[in-house]
Amino acid sequence: MGKEAKFGRLRMDSGQHRRVMLAAAFLGVAAFLPVFGRLYTLMVRDYGMYSDLALRNQTRSTAVTAGRGTIYDCNLNVLAVSENRENVYLNPHELKQSRAEIPAVAEFLAQVLDKDAPWIEAQAQDLKKRYKQVGSNISEEKAAQIRTYIREHRLSGIHLEPTSVRVYPNGTLAAQVLGFTNASNDGTEGVEAAYNRYLSGSAGRVITTKGNNEMDIPFSYEGFQAAKQGADVILTLDSTVQEILEKQLAAAVARYDVQNGAFGLVMNCKTGEILAMATLGSYDPNHYLEIADDRTLAGLQQMLAQGTDAATYSKALADARWKQWRNRVLSDGYEPGSTFKVLTMAAALDCGAITLETPFYCRGAEQIPGRSQLLHCWRSAGHGAEKTPQALQNSCNIAFAHIALKLGGERFYDYITRFGILEKTGIDLSGESKGVFFDKKLITDTDKWGTASLTSGSFGQTFKITPLQLVRAISSVVNGGNLMEPYLVSQVVDANGVTLLRQEPTVVRSTISPETSATMRELIRSVVTEGTAKNAAVAGFSVGGKTGTSEKIDVFDENGQRVQDKIVSFVGIAPMEDPEYIVLAALDTPSRSTGIYISGGVMAAPTVGAILADILPYLGVPRQQEGEPFPLVDLTGKTVKEAKAALKDCHVTITTLGQEDTVTGQLPAAGQMLLPGSEVLLYLGQPTPRQRVQVPDFRGMNRQQANDTAGRLGLFIRPIGCLDIVPRVTACSQGEAPGTELAVGSTVTVQFADGALRD
Repeated sequence: MGKEAKFGRLRMDSGQHRRVMLAAAFLGVAAFLPVFGRLYTLMVRDYGMYSDLALRNQTRSTAVTAGRGTIYDCNLNVLAVSENRENVYLNPHELKQSRAEIPAVAEFLAQVLDKDAPWIEAQAQDLKKRYKQVGSNISEEKAAQIRTYIREHRLSGIHLEPTSVRVYPNGTLAAQVLGFTNASNDGTEGVEAAYNRYLSGSAGRVITTKGNNEMDIPFSYEGFQAAKQGADVILTLDSTVQEILEKQLAAAVARYDVQNGAFGLVMNCKTGEILAMATLGSYDPNHYLEIADDRTLAGLQQMLAQGTDAATYSKALADARWKQWRNRVLSDGYEPGSTFKVLTMAAALDCGAITLETPFYCRGAEQIPGRSQLLHCWRSAGHGAEKTPQALQNSCNIAFAHIALKLGGERFYDYITRFGILEKTGIDLSGESKGVFFDKKLITDTDKWGTASLTSGSFGQTFKITPLQLVRAISSVVNGGNLMEPYLVSQVVDANGVTLLRQEPTVVRSTISPETSATMRELIRSVVTEGTAKNAAVAGFSVGGKTGTSEKIDVFDENGQRVQDKIVSFVGIAPMEDPEYIVLAALDTPSRSTGIYISGGVMAAPTVGAILADILPYLGVPRQQEGEPFPLVDLTGKTVKEAKAALKDCHVTITTLGQEDTVTGQLPAAGQMLLPGSEVLLYLGQPTPRQRVQVPDFRGMNRQQANDTAGRLGLFIRPIGCLDIVPRVTACSQGEAPGTELAVGSTVTVQFADGALRD
């Protein structure tokens, strides 16, 4: 009994013990559940994240900047390129660990980097930050000097990081077209911005192992991810044509003291390819933050001298930078003035509202039905009786008001829509504006709103369009009626030579019939041969075009009075037999103090004529010539009469110099090949000049005076511009500057202009 009781108690105690042990085990497991959960989180779920963190704590990752693609012109001349550079960093912790002589290091780096040694020493001893940049965009030569120094002195703590810098080898050339890159190497403005996704490429990485002291561990793990080179961009732009455009615009700005710069455009009117696009004044994209215009810079400096508050000055500086970066050809609207008459006449002829025989009469001023104010023509005396061709040649506002009335508001607005005046052109650049045109009802509902908008619109006043819109529209008038989409980039090619993008000419819509286009080509040609654009003529080429002079409607003085500032412009086209190139030049606010009448015919037409005279031969447009080249015979020893008889059938111009009757010298020399229309100088009683001579100043001379002056020196003149031989037609510019030394027999391009032409 005692034993049973004892064993029973034992059995009971054993069961209790098991229950206690189970309870303890349960509580133990429960207590460790959070630990197990944390371990699971660390070891399983978040393994990847913590592995990356561990790796980052053990390694240093350095970005390798991708090489930005190159921008080329159409002839593969480099316009923008990235060059390899390196940035220099100091790690004060590493320098301390390597026991470097910091003053000596600072002195060395100061010499190489052209920096202040005490400043570099301060950066090296500042332990609050891990990395301190002390040099940027240094050359490979300087980087090599630093690496040699590091190796020879067994230093840690000086790091070089590869980077690249954008270089524009032509400086200001086509600056607003190209744009620039910012500090992050991203494209800003122009082609750099529009094609940034192609040009930028993708960055690479260099990964190295580091120790607890933040120093790189030699011969340790290193990984490398190569940067992907950006693609190259090939433009339709021709740098030679661009240079000619900018040179002639700059010459016009100086000649006419133009206050607000100039802008211009050269486009292939068959394809829409942009050959040149310029806004003056320009800037240097290598130093895009610097203000290039002297007057603007002087104004900013004056603000500082006067103690202008920081906010006001900062805004003025930002506005000045923005202004010089703007591409006015596609971003800014302006009143086209009489250049717009080309579109009005094309529309009226195309729909049959007028014919070539439609008569008009201009008295100089007329009360047009539906207008509250008297309409004045630019010629106060009027043009008298004229037909359609003369209306365009004379640029008669009265005639065009009547053309608009015959056309009617609905048809006028319809053709304006066809010409693309109400839309952006779609050019492959950002920042394009579509201008500001009349609301449709102001044009079409003449019963309610009168005819002021319709008639003023017909000759390009009281609205604004962009230069690119105008050039595209006029191109369609002369190219058979095709409205083209303008473009600037022809190809994008990657580093392996694979073409990523190729652009081809795109016809947006038809504007007028081919028959109307053929008629308009003849009319536009006659404006240069017989009308207000004689100053744009180029000997040997058939040139057409239209002048324009417009008042700026949105410029007021401090009293709120409208300032009578003007923009003068000209649109020129060549060759008119088969139009290929169209050129626009506009001068914003020529000075009234020059004594030169402010008009497109006097100022802008000669500018475009000079541009065409340079670019047409360069672009391979053949000169018009009558007959074949022939060798010049030896005329020395002959009398003047005999010499003229020998050249009778050669169709050359003969200029005699001297009082004798016997030819003692000639230019060109015997045996040289001449074309019909060439000039031959005959020296009578005096030898042919043999030495080099200085080019005289032909400006202000008429044709006869210029020919005589050139002949005495043994030089030839190639006249361009107005070819009328009358006293009022004088030289306004010349290709070679006065004082330039040339060999005897050289030809100097001299531009003549009729100062009496208007509009």
